[in-house]
Amino acid sequence: MIIMNKLMQEEFLKIKDMDNTFDFTGKLSVINPTIYRIEDGIFIKINDKKKLSEETVSYYDYDELSDFEWSRSEFLIDSYFDGITYEQSLRLAFDIVELWGYKFHALFPDEEFHIAIIVSNIDDTDMKTVMLRYYTYRGEDSFHLKLDSLDNNFNAILVNVVEADVEYYEDDDEDDVDSGAIEDDGET
Repeated sequence: MIIMNKLMQEEFLKIKDMDNTFDFTGKLSVINPTIYRIEDGIFIKINDKKKLSEETVSYYDYDELSDFEWSRSEFLIDSYFDGITYEQSLRLAFDIVELWGYKFHALFPDEEFHIAIIVSNIDDTDMKTVMLRYYTYRGEDSFHLKLDSLDNNFNAILVNVVEADVEYYEDDDEDDVDSGAIEDDGET
């Protein structure tokens, strides 16, 4: 499920018909990063970033891990790709967020993830930067973006909500005989 605030909807309208086959060079591991779990935390390793140690992750309580994942996952598109315009960065970010969603879900189908694109102006100029971030959703008591109030933000924001698989089991008790339903003649 994709949720965008009004500012991101305006940015999307600028690039929606843009072809995504433009030329650029960069570190393709951003598109297909290594995703790994340490204890209850889920992290991304891109290029030369070191994997976190178990000791570092164990410092955080379960409810603090979403905030820690968010703080560790800042990826500025123009830091990883050369020769790319703002519009191309944003177009690429839309593709990356979708691909990351598929990969997160394939590796951790029982977890919900929020993968965000954030567009902000650089130092009050007309220049814009495109940033990707993510976190594992751990409920209302832990860090999370307020999805129903994204329009209250000064930045353009898109959130790809990658929902956890939920299995529903039908109640098999319907076919069971209720002992109180036996009639006097012994039939059910």
